[in-house]
Amino acid sequence: MTIRVALRLAMLMLGLTVLAGCSAISSIQSASTPLNTYELSPLPAGTVPAARGQRHLEVALPTATGALTSDRIVIKPTPLQVQSLPDARWVNETIDHVQLLLVRSLANSGRFALVTAAGTGPAPDYVLLTDLLAFQAEVVGDGLTVVIQTRMTVLSDTDGRVISSRSFSTSRPAADSSADQVASAFDDAMTQQLTEVITWLVGIRGV
Repeated sequence: MTIRVALRLAMLMLGLTVLAGCSAISSIQSASTPLNTYELSPLPAGTVPAARGQRHLEVALPTATGALTSDRIVIKPTPLQVQSLPDARWVNETIDHVQLLLVRSLANSGRFALVTAAGTGPAPDYVLLTDLLAFQAEVVGDGLTVVIQTRMTVLSDTDGRVISSRSFSTSRPAADSSADQVASAFDDAMTQQLTEVITWLVGIRGV
């Protein structure tokens, strides 16, 4: 190897080292950049008329895939690809956020004497299970559409008997791809689905 070739190789390695260092610094800076935080709204009292109940309902933590167990707002460019909004996050992890929305909305309905999250209250009369199938914005044409899909099941806590079960699916288009508009579409879709869930629970006999 000539001295000239050796010098060229040394310069190349030095350049790669500098680039790697710049990339690492950029990643650190990106990770430390604060994200805009969004919180969806529970249903207020009186949204769904309901007679005052005497039962205690416990809301279990929803089950979901790994993509929905973080606080990032999920975007699916294709059915098999999972990304997230680069500048936004939920106030809690998605499954925790959905659980809290259910607890507060059901408590505001007045249908139950007590509504608690799993493990935070006395032994309940009924348990609400939620399988969170979709909670994402999907690319449709040139825009984004928010999709929320759940499977709800009410169990008797005394014997584990299934009282009722139902699937829900709600979608709303986002006005544009900005975080504010995507979060607004999520809020509209979640409000609709919460209304449908509570209407269903109010109509279950004996609950």
